[in-house]
Amino acid sequence: MNSELYTETAARVLVSLLFAGATVWAFLRAGEQAETDAPGKKPRQRYLPYLAGWVLPLYVAFTAILLCLTYGPERAARALLSLCFPIFLSICVYDALLLPALPLLRRRISARTCAALWLLPTYLYLTAYPCMERSEPRWVVSLPVPVIWVGAVWAAGFCAVLGWKIADHLRFRRALLKSARPVEDPDDLALWQEEQQSAGWKKIRLPLLVSPAVSTPLSVGLFSRSIRVVLPERTYTAEDLRLILRHEIIHISRTDSAAKFFLVFCTAMCWFNPLMWLAKERSAQDLELSCDETVLLDAGDGARRRYAELLLSAAGNGRGFTTCLSASAKTLRYRLRSVVHPPRRHGGALLAGVLMFALLMTSSLTALAYDPVRGAEVFFPDGQEAYTLRTVQWHTEMRTVPCRCTDPEALASRLGDLKLEALAGKYTFSGIRPLLEVCFEGPEGTVWIVVREKSLSVIPMGRPSLQSEGDYYLPQGADLEALAQLLTFSE
Repeated sequence: MNSELYTETAARVLVSLLFAGATVWAFLRAGEQAETDAPGKKPRQRYLPYLAGWVLPLYVAFTAILLCLTYGPERAARALLSLCFPIFLSICVYDALLLPALPLLRRRISARTCAALWLLPTYLYLTAYPCMERSEPRWVVSLPVPVIWVGAVWAAGFCAVLGWKIADHLRFRRALLKSARPVEDPDDLALWQEEQQSAGWKKIRLPLLVSPAVSTPLSVGLFSRSIRVVLPERTYTAEDLRLILRHEIIHISRTDSAAKFFLVFCTAMCWFNPLMWLAKERSAQDLELSCDETVLLDAGDGARRRYAELLLSAAGNGRGFTTCLSASAKTLRYRLRSVVHPPRRHGGALLAGVLMFALLMTSSLTALAYDPVRGAEVFFPDGQEAYTLRTVQWHTEMRTVPCRCTDPEALASRLGDLKLEALAGKYTFSGIRPLLEVCFEGPEGTVWIVVREKSLSVIPMGRPSLQSEGDYYLPQGADLEALAQLLTFSE
């Protein structure tokens, strides 16, 4: 391994280890906060979220807006494709591997960690940083149809799925809050305030409502100021109400609604993958299992039986980005068994750190190549005869060899005959040797062409339009030996 590749690999490993360690710390801290009240110490918030579900959606949205304002829609779409393809390919592969491992994980590690594992990909935006760029992709997938048509179909599906989910959430929220009214019973309100204080809430005081439109206790809302806790029109004992309110407070404290939005966002981005829809369903189950586990951390057999009875009686439907006490028919049996006979499990923080490290290290291994084109269309848009060869350099693994071209027209023709495909993703191509670096002077300025065995980079300088700039995949490869035969090397 040469020095450039070694430096690149070392930087990626170092950053991945750093964030893997931060993940382990976050999981340990969140678990500790949930399990201890820290009596005698300054009150602090309990039930901390493991990871922020808003990070990746906000990053993609702000990046898309910034790219559109800077480069215009067409170039912004291509740049966004280069950014998002490796991220969401990693999410698809990660969820596909996590799904079959889930039954074993649920038996071995805590439900809180199982729920949080679904959120680890929210930090894959880190792979867009320069220190995380790869020298070149390990595998390349060629798109057989024009990217503009694929992009249009994908964008339509993404907007349809995300728009449908958001609209469904807003309709459900409006319907249940339309007939809702504040809880007026002083004992219930006192219990509500007590549970908020026990959770370490200092400023936020959420209203407690009752509505005939719901049949199960739930919390609805994505943002802290818009969240509402809604109870059905039925009478609960003080013990039952305490368990219900604690369940919803844990969901709110952990920002589980934001976590559900992240999972819906990933599903919309990968709407064509049926495994993503299954993963979204399993992750929602784990969020509820996690909440059950935390509610009953120090509970005795009596409280566990009471909580199990609540699950049996709280049949209902939590649509949109809501969190509710009720269990679906698919998960009711498992939730009841976990509540009444909780298995002994490990915290799982170390596993989360290992998975974060693996996610960051393996991202961008596969790139997307699209829109096949001849080299002449990219290098010589004004015609090959309008360009003059200026310089040629040959780079080996050890050094740069001075050379000159004996037949410039033949060199330009061979470069123009190369089959190119635009490469999605950001790569440095550092340390890739041998390579040929060629400079042509044309009517609009200078164009630099860097040819490697399987890839090629174009850097136009002085042109009013930089549409040709970028990295390209060579599906048929470049015959560097044949190109070298057109050069005369000097020692």
